[in-house]
Amino acid sequence: MDLTLATFDHLSPRELRGVSFTNAWSPAPHYADARRAVLTGQYPQRRAWTRITSIFAAAGFTVTESAVSTVPAVPTVPPESAVSADAAGTFRLLEQPEVGTLHTLGGVVAMCSLLDSPAAMSIYWPGVAEEGSSAELVSPLDLAPTLAAIAGLDVRPNAQLSFDGLNLVPVLRHGAAGHAALFFDDGVRMPDAVLKGDISKPESARARLHDEWNAWRGFMDLGPLQ
Repeated sequence: MDLTLATFDHLSPRELRGVSFTNAWSPAPHYADARRAVLTGQYPQRRAWTRITSIFAAAGFTVTESAVSTVPAVPTVPPESAVSADAAGTFRLLEQPEVGTLHTLGGVVAMCSLLDSPAAMSIYWPGVAEEGSSAELVSPLDLAPTLAAIAGLDVRPNAQLSFDGLNLVPVLRHGAAGHAALFFDDGVRMPDAVLKGDISKPESARARLHDEWNAWRGFMDLGPLQ
């Protein structure tokens, strides 16, 4: 199986491939922090360093990267026993590639922008997610666990491989719901309410949103999930 993850600073929604997400929000306002979150599948506030490249390498995939990462690199060469005709597949991590090349690649292709608001984000999965759109609340955080799930890795809640991001396979296959909430340094976004700084929409949700944000902040202080 071949899987590709491509990140951009900015990307036009017209350039997406597969199912596009119209309600996707970058996890951080700065590119380096947001990309670290995408590569780890964890909120940047956790300061996690276990990248999706390491996870795929450990699972026997051949891993390639197109550019120097904003996350300190760890070995991504599969164990010798995995480098064979029986290798699980290829995982490509691309940074700012030519968009046209993403429309010629085989296999699963995920792409996202990190400095747009909302973010441009899509997943192409042959036979499953080839066209259309979803308005569910999602984040580029979700791409790591989704690609891992497509590859057959165990990403169920409380599994050894854990993420803050959401496995979007049920969204793609069955139209399931997205996140109940996404959190940021300056607030929280829910399907029915948003808190950003001192502004709450609607105002009646302010107390509920503050309580949710405070609880999330406490979880972030516990550190990385893996």
